[in-house]
Amino acid sequence: VIGDVAHPAWRGRAVGIYRVWRDSGYAVGAIAGGIVADLMGMHAAVWAAAAVSAACALAVAARMYETNPRPINTSTGLASKD
Repeated sequence: VIGDVAHPAWRGRAVGIYRVWRDSGYAVGAIAGGIVADLMGMHAAVWAAAAVSAACALAVAARMYETNPRPINTSTGLASKD
């Protein structure tokens, strides 16, 4: 995604920032999951992880855009596979 939307002049910095947030999420997610599991049980920790994942997916769906849209086949209404 970064290669599609980032200008070449700042693409390296964008990849670095992405990796910092991604790797921080691993650490924070593990700590938060452990805290939730200790306080409310493993079942609640799994549901909390699912809720955070769903919220992130909704944020991505709302904020990101397709950089290479496929043409729509007018006879079927589906994206054609080229």
